[in-house]
Amino acid sequence: MKTKANIGIALVITFAVTLIIGIILHFKGHGIVIQPRGVLKTVHWIFGYAMTALLFIHWSQFSKMLNALKKKFRWFYADTLLLIILFVATLLTGTIKMLSPVKIPHLGLWHYGVGIAMCITTFIHLIRGLPAWNRMRKHITDSHQQ
Repeated sequence: MKTKANIGIALVITFAVTLIIGIILHFKGHGIVIQPRGVLKTVHWIFGYAMTALLFIHWSQFSKMLNALKKKFRWFYADTLLLIILFVATLLTGTIKMLSPVKIPHLGLWHYGVGIAMCITTFIHLIRGLPAWNRMRKHITDSHQQ
């Protein structure tokens, strides 16, 4: 149980860093360039791919439980499914943007827009999932005190 909570905390941290730096990088489109831009891009990529690895672990830890609860908690299941779709779209647009030898018009804006939609869905997922996370943490604390 402690591992699940630690993965969750690491996931939130990588998500927050990726989000904040992504927004900072987007300022360029509004005429605000924050330096060192190359370092910011690299950190954004590193944290984004670290978040991807943590998401796969998180999904493998909770996928059975999510499937078991999908009838009882339809909105949480639907939100999680939407989150997965938006995450994959964000990951694909970012990876294509990073690896493309030529600039693809508006791909960065698509990446940003889908990323913001993913962030909103992530916040909903967190709000709905935090009560379960708190129960898991309480269970860990109680089992350590016994």
